[in-house]
Amino acid sequence: MERKHNNLNRIIHRTVEELNSTLKILCETSITNFTKIISAKILNYKLNRSGNPENKNDIKCLMRKHGILMRYFEKRYRNFIGSYRFDGKSIPEDSNFKNKIWVCWWQGIDNAPDIVKKCVHSIRVNAMPYEVIVLDDTNYRNYVNVPDWMELKRSQGIITRTHFSDFLRLELLAEHGGIWLDSTFFANNFNVEEIIKLPVWSIKRPGYAHLSIACGRFANYSFGCDFENRKVFAIIRDYLLEYWKTNDSMIDYLFLDYLIELALRHNSYLKKMFNDIPDNNPECDELQKILGKEYSEKKWKELTEDTQLFKLSWKQSYPMKVNGQDTFYGKMINNNL
Repeated sequence: MERKHNNLNRIIHRTVEELNSTLKILCETSITNFTKIISAKILNYKLNRSGNPENKNDIKCLMRKHGILMRYFEKRYRNFIGSYRFDGKSIPEDSNFKNKIWVCWWQGIDNAPDIVKKCVHSIRVNAMPYEVIVLDDTNYRNYVNVPDWMELKRSQGIITRTHFSDFLRLELLAEHGGIWLDSTFFANNFNVEEIIKLPVWSIKRPGYAHLSIACGRFANYSFGCDFENRKVFAIIRDYLLEYWKTNDSMIDYLFLDYLIELALRHNSYLKKMFNDIPDNNPECDELQKILGKEYSEKKWKELTEDTQLFKLSWKQSYPMKVNGQDTFYGKMINNNL
């Protein structure tokens, strides 16, 4: 059984964090817009907890929030956007870490929950002969260059591990290319050879969900690019660095998606590269919903027909068996999935 993540202290902390970040936006918008953002964040939490699909009113509520936040970002970073020019100096020529698959578990994989260990193992098996590099607190500096001011903010607790991992994935791809996958991806017949040759890649299911402004067009837990197109993520990284230079808190839990959307709107090169990503992994979130249910071979065949990567979570507990029969989780833990 996995440890529970949604304890009271964390819920209180996240609630205070979201309220404080939204109050910052209130200074530059109306009380009406503030109310709309709060309503959308509450709805986001409810949808995530229940797993229920969005209805038309939900979508309207979420898209209103996205519109307000994008106007905030446009206003706040207007000068930066107008003056930004990518000069290419921040992309190293070193190709020693070319064609790697990047995964991160800050505490070290040996200290990860069983579900994370099993996911990383599945990525390694599917990635062969490509190397999977698991980053943690002790080794990430071996692979990326981190500005001193960002390390300082991290040491002060201003930038948390969650926030810092956003930078880490962008910096890894900007410097080396390859594929970034969150450590909670379970891989099944994942064709790394096919993905690693694409100019730019992300899990893409247009119109899938509206909790994020990405609306399924990209997913920040899965990015990739070939060595020649590292510029894509270097540009997005520069937007993120500008954000943290001028902020000491996260405006929204999914703020990286807003920054990517901002970059796409103002850079035709990025827009084309993301538009050219082929649709893929349509059932990516579906295994998570049934992980604790009794295993069905028929259902597994349906899920894996056109999906090779499944996004799971370490934040919930799952039974190994139900009514004496293996669950999907039990099959996965016992290497039978």
